[in-house]
Order: sequence, then C-alpha cells, then structure tokens
Amino acid sequence: MISVVNYKGGVGKTTLTANIGAQIAAWGKRVLLIDLDPQASLTFSFYRPEQWRAELADNQTIKQWFEAWRMDAPVPPLAPLVTSPPMVNSRIAQGSGALDLIASHLSLGDVEMNLAARLGGAEVHRSTRHYFDVYLRLAAGLVTLPPNAYDLVLLDCPPNFGVITRAAVAASDQLLIPARPDELSTLGIEHLQARLRRFIWEFNRIVDLQSDLHPAVKKLEPIILGVVFTMVQYYSGKPIAALRPYIAQTRQLGLPVFEAMVRESNHHFAGAARTQLPVILSDQVTPALAWELHRLVEEFLKRIRTLHP
Repeated sequence: MISVVNYKGGVGKTTLTANIGAQIAAWGKRVLLIDLDPQASLTFSFYRPEQWRAELADNQTIKQWFEAWRMDAPVPPLAPLVTSPPMVNSRIAQGSGALDLIASHLSLGDVEMNLAARLGGAEVHRSTRHYFDVYLRLAAGLVTLPPNAYDLVLLDCPPNFGVITRAAVAASDQLLIPARPDELSTLGIEHLQARLRRFIWEFNRIVDLQSDLHPAVKKLEPIILGVVFTMVQYYSGKPIAALRPYIAQTRQLGLPVFEAMVRESNHHFAGAARTQLPVILSDQVTPALAWELHRLVEEFLKRIRTLHP
C-alpha cells in the first residue's frame, strides 16, 4: 500500500496517482486506486461528473464505506465499492493488467469531522479510547479485499494531514510525496515531515501503552519512497535557474528525491479529465512529456523493488 501525500494542494498529487497507476496497469499489473480526497479529482479523472452522480455517488464511494462502519461489528468489505473505469481499461485491455478505482465523494469532509469527533475533538484533548478504531479503519478495510487481488494499491490523500490522511499513512507501507519546486512547497514538505514524525511517534507510543489491550496492533514504519517534483519549467533540458535552489533545499531535508521530474504542461493535464484517460496513455502526449512520465514510473517501480526484492 502506498499513500500519495502532501500538506499542500495543487502539487500534482492526483496527476501522479492516475498516471503511475495507469501505466503500471498497462504493463500488465492489477492496480487499485483509492480516492480519499473530498475534491474527488482522481475520481473525475476517470468518470464524468454526470456519470459519477448517476452510478456512484449514492452507494459506491469511500464515504459510504466509512459511514457503514459500526463499532464491535465486522469490518464492512471494500470490494463492493470497486469500479473499473471503462475508458482507461479499454486502452489497456490488450494486456493482462487492470485499473480499478474506489471513488470519492464531495461530502467526504463530513466523514473527516465525524472521525475527529470520535477521537475527542481538538488534538490536545483527544483520548486514546477510540484511537485505533479511527486510525486503523482503512488498514482493516484493505484486509477485506480478496488476497492477491492487486499488485499495487495507491491511496490519493487529501491536501492536509487530517484524520483521513493519517489513517492512510497507518495503512501504508510506503509514502510518495509530490511537490512543486517553489518556496511554499518546500516549506510544506518540511511541515509534512514534522507532522509525519509526530504522528508515527504518537501512534507507536500508544501501541506500547496499550499492548495488553491491543496485542495485534503493530508499530508504524512507513518508508518514504521520495519526493517527486512536478510542474517543472525547463530550459535547455534542465529546470530553470529559479527552481534549482528549492530542489537543492529539499534534498537537504534528508528525504530521498526522485531523479525523474514532470514538466509543467497545463494543456495536457487539464485536458486529461475530459477524456477520462491519463496523459501517459494518451495519443496526444508530446514525446518529451511521455518520456518524463515513463522515466518516473520506471524509477517508482525500481524504488519499490529495491525495498521489496
């Protein structure tokens, strides 16, 4: 399980999730994408809004799954929520791969508030009574999927570090951090890094304190695959001079940074939602952008294989 996270929005998080997932599926793997963002941008990358309203909104989104959860009851299965977006799967049908999706809902923010309330409201006043019930919900739900159903699961997280993002982190083996090479994104990465460390420390401390009550709960040890720079402006084949200090500054944070970067191309990425086909599979993609995206996916897979040979 890999969560795609960033404290900021507008950094290409959904774009990376869609394109990485689609290309790996096109290479013959079974991929599941889970949209945890109330903006539902990943969902609308594969379904038109009217199709979402007619077919998914009422009973086939991650919001309904969260709402179906009941204390002291079996974990609701995730499988009934899984959809197979038709356009992208028709493009990869010649191989043995498949791309599935669990859609989001525009009211998912209400779920976030309900989960925060179960924790006890403001962070400084939270008790640990329902701590694991809240933060391990996604992990428990993912276990309900058929064994070996997917080679890769990508969780597209909200642009914050709220309860749902933390639950995604708790369900994940690895984290991927998209970012723009600018001052605000660099500050956001540093803040995200601090929040991650705090959450992991807090979670593992409670595991120690409640080991007798929750012996099956394991400590969190998610690995950061790396920071991927997106929306990069190039000159003579390199990021423009104004961006290079921010790339260097990110490396100084001690986080791994992908060599592959993705150039700014609003025309291609904005148009992808209209066709329900990620840019990496489009016939209209420019050679330079296609090369960068493929290079990114190859580096992504290499980093995973290095961690899990």
